[in-house]
This record gives sequence, structure tokens and C-alpha cells, in this order.
Amino acid sequence: MKNNRLVFTSISLLAAGLLLLSSCASEEGVSFEPQFAEVLDCPQSPIPESQLSLVNFSDYPDDEIINCFNFAVNKIAEVQTDVIMIIYPVGPLLLPPGEVKDNDTHYRGSGFEPVVTADQRDSMASSLERYLEPACGKEVAIFEARQISRFAELGGGQQAADGGVGSDECAKKRWMVLSIDPDRAGPSKELVTTFFHEVFHTVQARPGPTCNYSGAPDHDDQFWIHEAGASFFSLEMAAELGNLNSDVVWGDHMSFVSDLLANQQFGSELADPGIAEKGAIALRLLADRGQLATSEVMDGSLFQNCGGQPEAFSPQNIQVAKDYWFDYSEVDEGVFRFSDTALTE
Repeated sequence: MKNNRLVFTSISLLAAGLLLLSSCASEEGVSFEPQFAEVLDCPQSPIPESQLSLVNFSDYPDDEIINCFNFAVNKIAEVQTDVIMIIYPVGPLLLPPGEVKDNDTHYRGSGFEPVVTADQRDSMASSLERYLEPACGKEVAIFEARQISRFAELGGGQQAADGGVGSDECAKKRWMVLSIDPDRAGPSKELVTTFFHEVFHTVQARPGPTCNYSGAPDHDDQFWIHEAGASFFSLEMAAELGNLNSDVVWGDHMSFVSDLLANQQFGSELADPGIAEKGAIALRLLADRGQLATSEVMDGSLFQNCGGQPEAFSPQNIQVAKDYWFDYSEVDEGVFRFSDTALTE
């Protein structure tokens, strides 16, 4: 099974519950609270050619989840993957916080009170096995189905997108896993951004030795660009869903990251903790410099090619992003701008 193990990507655990903080804007001297999207209530969207397979044990209605998936995927110019989404409940966070106890799977995440029943575990496993077996073979299907269902049974908190390897048909198979804890079960900005982040991962080409979609020479650059694209997409989607100017959502996000930098919970390197959150701001810098078109992120085109080198991700641009992504400040209440040096260097 070693050659069939899959690359696991997710948003950082540190920021999983804090992607967006509330902020205030000012209009004619009166402060108001922007109404960020807190529920998966998306506009009706065309059904994509490759429809979502859904295994949902949460209280969220199936049609709302499917509609938000369709809403996101309709932004993508060319969908090259099939997706199954697995959503399961967990109880309260176990204290003191830590990793899942007795975890014998390759998934990692915070430990919550287990609530998945034996029937739900078995249904989850059989659904994923049926989805994977025709393209990936019985051995891979059984292994991956057991990994996810076992992690859910243990109360593993999760947000992840994963995929098959090997044959072209198996590589097209993606699965998205999302746990719903009591905080996510209520109105939750974090659920909205996490949902769209992971949906974007299901349509990205997977960076690695055989796929260098950014043209960046360093594997570490491949990873932060991969995660940054998903967070960039999720913030723009959250703005659209909340009917907000995207600058409001970006200002909120940049304020959040700035606070963590000041508290030394985040470092300035584009690495964990906070690789996705920091990387999104690095891409925003390239957009503000005119070197990255937002549309190229939102339609997925920058993240679906292997072996190319788009100008946006040239070595020079990547170096600027790494050197100056954190060089910004608040110029008005809730409004953040990059420095002149960051914008012109």
C-alpha cells in the first residue's frame, strides 16, 4: 500500500476556527458590523457535468450542501475531477485540546467527543469503497474507506481534501471530508470559508514531483501556493455569499493575521502555522501589484496545469511575495494596504 498513500492537505489547525474575525467599517461617522456569511445558503446554480456524491450525517440539509458545492464549482473553468463529500458530526472538543486519541489512521486532527454510530461508520466506509473501487481497485478502496470511517469513529475533527494516485482514472477521484462540531453546527463564518477552501482543493492539480503547476522550483513553494489558492478562493466566495465588497473580507482577514504576527503566533515565513492564511495574503499582494489576475485564481486555471510556468508564479514574483507579503498596515478602520515598497519593489 505504500505507493498508494495519498497526500493530505488541509487548512492549518491553529487558524481553523478563526479564519475571519468581526470588524467594523465606518460610514458617515456611524460604525456598523459587516454581515459576514455564516451559513451555507447559496444561490441556485447550474448542476455541473460531474455531479457531487454526498454522504451526509450532519443536520445540514443535503440540498443546501449540494447547492453550495455547485455554486463554487461553477466558478471553475474546467472541472477535471469527480468528487465525493463526506460530512459527519463530532461532539464537544475534548479538553485539554490535543490530537485524536488512539489514532491508527493517517489522518490528523483535534480530538472531539465521538458521536458517529457503528451504522454511520459502516455506511461511510461502504459509500467511499463503492466510489473508489472501479477506478482505483479494491485494495485502495478498502484501505481509504477504512481510514476515513475509523477517524470519524474516533471523533476526529477534520477538514481535508484528498485524492487517488496511480492511473489517470484513479487520479480523477477526489474526496472531501468535513467534521461538524457544535460550533460549526450553528452560524459559523469558519464553516463557510473552510467549506469553500476544501472544495477548491478538489479541483486543483496536486503539486508534487510529477506536477509542478506553478513553475516554482522549490517544493515548499508548491505547497504554500497550493494552500494559498484555496484560501484566496474561500475568502472571495465568502464575500460574494455575504454580498460584501471583497475588500471588507480581505481587511478582516489581514487584521486577523496581523494580530497573530504581532503576538508571534505566526512567523513571517510562508510555512505552517498559518501557511494557507499567510499565503492568501501573498497572492493578494501579487494581485495588487498587477501580476496576478483574481479571475485566474477563481476559475482554477492557475492550479490545473502541470509543468507550465504562468507569469504570475514566475520565480521573481514568488520571491517578492515571500519577501513582502506581511508588509502592510491599517490605513483606515478595517482598511489595510501594502507598503509602497511591497507594491513597487
